[in-house]
Amino acid sequence: MKWAPITILSPLFLTSCTTAASSKPWLDNYNQPRSAEIPNEVRTFIIQRQGCDHFRGEIGYDMKRKKFLDKQIEKLCTGTDARLSRLQVKYATIPAASKALSEFEQCIEPFEGRDCNEVIWVE
Repeated sequence: MKWAPITILSPLFLTSCTTAASSKPWLDNYNQPRSAEIPNEVRTFIIQRQGCDHFRGEIGYDMKRKKFLDKQIEKLCTGTDARLSRLQVKYATIPAASKALSEFEQCIEPFEGRDCNEVIWVE
């Protein structure tokens, strides 16, 4: 019975730590140093979106390669437009996070009824 409070609090503590920023600078996918002030949720997005952008820039020179690229793009890019917008609002008061998020295109997921060229950019 002594351990019950620790068992109950452990998941709560771990959950609250996932949104906090680490105390150390970190490297992104391109080995570029990033601020320690960037929250973990934004870090996760940066890593995913950099992967997405990498595969978006690759050439599908044969069917096997094109299939691989399409799978990676679907896995890494789907939903990132909405996540980017949400994170920009959520972390607008953290300059390091705002600056890092501003590096990404607002619209990379065109679909029927929405053309990325028609998006109104938010500065």
